[in-house]
Amino acid sequence: MAKSRARVIDDDVIEVVHEILSDWTGKLTWDLLIAAIKKGIGAEYTRQALANHKKITQEFNLRKRSLQLEAGRPVPADSRVEALQKRLDGLQAENERLSIECNNYRAKFFVWVHNAGKHGLSEKKLNEPLPHSVVVNPSRTLR
Repeated sequence: MAKSRARVIDDDVIEVVHEILSDWTGKLTWDLLIAAIKKGIGAEYTRQALANHKKITQEFNLRKRSLQLEAGRPVPADSRVEALQKRLDGLQAENERLSIECNNYRAKFFVWVHNAGKHGLSEKKLNEPLPHSVVVNPSRTLR
């Protein structure tokens, strides 16, 4: 019997993967991530399907690197120091992820500026306010 297709990897699935990777401890492999996703949302993806999404691949690689750094560090005797170190590691990983995301948006912006100029759109035209009928959702990412 043929395997049924998992749901399409959309922004919601990417957010779930982000949450799973953010909380990940221990060994991280694609197979373990696939199992965690299946447990979390009931959908089973292949490594190739997940790796085709740049955000997922970047987050996977960042978290794997972060876990390797954590593994090489001695365990602090004080639990408060350990908790602060985990918090610091999480913030550093988030900072690195956001820096990459910011650079990707910056690159996309330069493409848009070039194409706008090439097609005769002025900065004044691009800065016109949106009509009231358009609802802006800043939490939604552009693709």
